[in-house]
Amino acid sequence: MNVPQKYGMTFLVWVILAGMAFIRLTSYGSINLSVANADTPSYIDEAAPPLLARDMFTKSRLFTTNLVYNLAKVQNCELTAISHPALGLETERAVQPCFTRIVLFQNLLSVIAWSVLALAVANRVAGGFEKLLAVIIIPAFGFTPAIADWDSILGSESLTFSLFAISLTLLLKVCFKAASDERDGSNSTLLTGLTLTALFLWTFTRDSNIYAIAILFVFALISFAIFPRIRKNKSLIIISTVLLVITILGLQSAMESRRWKKPLTNVFAEYILPFPAREEFMMGLGMPDTKAAEYPVWFKESAPRAYARFLIAHPGYTFTSFTSNLGGIFSENIQPYFYSEQTTVRKTLIALNDILHPNTYLVFVLDLLLILGLAFSAFTRKNSDLTAWVWLGVWLIASATIMMVINFFADSIGVTRHTMLAVETFRLMLWVFLIILFDQANRKVLAVTGNG
Repeated sequence: MNVPQKYGMTFLVWVILAGMAFIRLTSYGSINLSVANADTPSYIDEAAPPLLARDMFTKSRLFTTNLVYNLAKVQNCELTAISHPALGLETERAVQPCFTRIVLFQNLLSVIAWSVLALAVANRVAGGFEKLLAVIIIPAFGFTPAIADWDSILGSESLTFSLFAISLTLLLKVCFKAASDERDGSNSTLLTGLTLTALFLWTFTRDSNIYAIAILFVFALISFAIFPRIRKNKSLIIISTVLLVITILGLQSAMESRRWKKPLTNVFAEYILPFPAREEFMMGLGMPDTKAAEYPVWFKESAPRAYARFLIAHPGYTFTSFTSNLGGIFSENIQPYFYSEQTTVRKTLIALNDILHPNTYLVFVLDLLLILGLAFSAFTRKNSDLTAWVWLGVWLIASATIMMVINFFADSIGVTRHTMLAVETFRLMLWVFLIILFDQANRKVLAVTGNG
């Protein structure tokens, strides 16, 4: 690509991104509209000042959502649009004073997050066609209802999606910087700081994100062992160290906060106690009779460990329970909290949504096949860029799988919503991996024909 073509492509990329952002901001009604759910009052209560207190990581809601709701100063605000889909009480969005600041922030952060991710992927592919695919498909993925609708809901999901996209963007830059052996400098310091900030904030939107950070730390250690040339990279050492700190802090805060207590109570009530054999197994681990005075004490101190031992001791139950519900886990791509008028624009968005967010667990299988293809190319061609893509892809697959499994077994209520980030990660990887494979195939063709 010569210089005029390069600048022309850059201009076209920015024009497309601007157009995608405009469509996103004008296709869903006013961005001041919002709807609350059953969890929203607890976000308001837990965000009450002082935020920076000794218990800031052990409240019933996590730090990042508490931070946003605290800065929005919503403690004295009244919710007027509350949806309870489990009770059949789905409603429309409304302008709710005070909360407009939160939904405005969520909408703008979402637009920025998916746009920068698209730019980051576009910058890592060589072909003009693949660049255009990146800045069309990736924003469209984030701007269709499966993701965009959540930006109007007063919960943690919008922040989780947006901070995930930003974290992935920054990790992509870190990976390629390390792969290119680029030396540390002022830009590295800024990138390291931004990456750790994004990962920290993303971690503390949902407890299950902690496990993705733990896996990322393990991957970093393995990388230091496999690739000796990165062992002196100060930025990677700092990132790895802070990842360990975040993991320890996250796991400790999750246990001390007792955020697990209500979901695990649901699990025991539905999957353990109604079945005599399972109840007997738990009693063998020290569980007293549920009517005994000692039961609440045992549950508080030993239930998570006992439940984990139950799942490990019954691999057949664990495997079949999870795999038999995969279809249900991947079956949703529209939020249940508010309904929208079925205009032509909305119908078009839904049609695109069904293409970009397919309701099938075969996405998981396709992701595995695509990452194997990338890994084979990286191995045979000794390409550092491909190695970086494979590293990032394997981490995403491992993290999404672990988060999905943990969220599936951690509660018996709202499983689809709890596993949603993992599901959307698999769906996103499908499109990103396809773009990368198209680009690699195009490079190979150009190399063979002598036009590269």
